Amino acid sequence: MTTSKIHSPELVRKAIHLGSSAIPLLYWFVFERNIMLYSVIIIATGFLITEYLRLHLSSSRNLFIRVFGSSLRDHEHNNLTGATYVFTGTVLCIFLFPREIAVPSLLILSVSDTFAALIGIPFGKHQFLAKSVEGSSAFFVVTVLILFLFFPANIFTNILVAIGVTVAEALPLNLDDNFLIPLLSGGLLSLTSLL
Repeated sequence: MTTSKIHSPELVRKAIHLGSSAIPLLYWFVFERNIMLYSVIIIATGFLITEYLRLHLSSSRNLFIRVFGSSLRDHEHNNLTGATYVFTGTVLCIFLFPREIAVPSLLILSVSDTFAALIGIPFGKHQFLAKSVEGSSAFFVVTVLILFLFFPANIFTNILVAIGVTVAEALPLNLDDNFLIPLLSGGLLSLTSLL
């Protein structure tokens, strides 16, 4: 695996991705569950409508490409964008899990995934599944730190959850990791809370 530079469009994507941490932080510090859930449902619906128009109407597609085209990845030109998966995954995460599980799960998506790219893209030299050892290591460390903030007494289970999510994030799956990460994190945290 060779190193590469992070180009400006990817930096924009990661800045937006990191900015999505505002959702779990608002959920933790400001809004109760119903307000947060309804808010992200409205946002996700807006994204899905925009995606439908973009994928089915050439005029909408052309406008979308003019505005956002430089930040789209190749596979997103004819499929849903990562942002849409972020918000649909966020809706399900808040709906399915209690706040103390949903919030760290969403922070793992926004923060751990961002650091994985910021380290993995320019410094990744060693292959780990479909990612790099360097990027996955960054994902793992940041995930452990996030989980420690919320569950300081559960060091062993935090490490197990972090390993599970890190491996899943690195696997060459057809499921977008913006959708997978918060739901898998929430599921694993829910399981460990039963132990």
